[in-house]
Amino acid sequence: MATVFFIPATLQTPRQTLTRIVAYLFQATGLPARLDPGDLTAVKIHFGEEGNRGHIPPDLAAVVSRELLAAGAKPFFTDTNTLYVGRRANAVDHLLLAHEHGFTPEALGAPVLIADGLLGNDEVRVKIKGKHFQEVRIARDLALARALVGINHFTGHLVTGFGAALKNLGMGGASRAGKLHQHAAVRPRVNLKKCTGCAECVRWCSTGAIRVKDALASIDGRACIGCGQCLSVCPHHAVQFNWDESPALVQQKMVEHALGVLMGKEKKSAHLTFLTHITAECDCLATDDPLLLPDIGVLASTDPVAIDAAALDLVEQALGGTLAQATGRPLPNAQLVHAQAVGLGSSEYELVTLEV
Repeated sequence: MATVFFIPATLQTPRQTLTRIVAYLFQATGLPARLDPGDLTAVKIHFGEEGNRGHIPPDLAAVVSRELLAAGAKPFFTDTNTLYVGRRANAVDHLLLAHEHGFTPEALGAPVLIADGLLGNDEVRVKIKGKHFQEVRIARDLALARALVGINHFTGHLVTGFGAALKNLGMGGASRAGKLHQHAAVRPRVNLKKCTGCAECVRWCSTGAIRVKDALASIDGRACIGCGQCLSVCPHHAVQFNWDESPALVQQKMVEHALGVLMGKEKKSAHLTFLTHITAECDCLATDDPLLLPDIGVLASTDPVAIDAAALDLVEQALGGTLAQATGRPLPNAQLVHAQAVGLGSSEYELVTLEV
């Protein structure tokens, strides 16, 4: 049974206390003692989307950098480019946005880079033993790192049900081709009774797969890459797909890419998950969603499956019901089941509440 450490907190907790909480939880994972001097250590984080405030504050992320430097490691903060259009679709715009959000080398005490290169095609093919893949395409700098720390922000998600450690690794750690392979199961369609022809989906489609004709949108399945952005941005909820099949398959493929990201770093990885600013949609949307519930706290573990299971349990306990009910999406929870099946960790855990 895995151990997950927990400290209750909110983003309104005094910053000095929050800083101690992050440092204490990170030390509790035992990762600093397992690092070798000079280990190039990826700190995988979401730098935030323009117009969205859900990302982890840089000053709290910097705590991890200080702890890694004290352990003799060489940390760098990183994320990968997106499939969809926007300011995170190439490394130049992505880095500029990261800097605007405060993720600078000066603030973090470590370099900031985009792990899959200028256009998302800088990758390493990693051999795994999965149900869907025997080889996954991982962002090069994540694959080459000797150690990894995932700093995760728990949110709902329109395809994966929720996003935290596994999504940060699997979806966030894949190259552009790896992301395409994960999303290939998503085949959205337009409900013509709800479509108004506003063309918001057209504006956000990165492949030109959507057209508006006679005031109605249509999606070309041959050009669609299944990124799901049209589902997120449609103001009339006219974009739909089969919630019974596609999400489960995407979650399983995402998990197998997470397996690839951690390959060779299983004993040199740790995960911190913030149960703060929790929304129904992920931080990739360019808008700030209403909060689902008040802040809960911060979790830490060396097991990405256990920390996700604990995060989901704590959120649902606070909600007094399931996340699916709160978001209105009856999604299958395939990611935890499959992650345990492929050996990423255990969904059985002991929650240890710490005090600082």
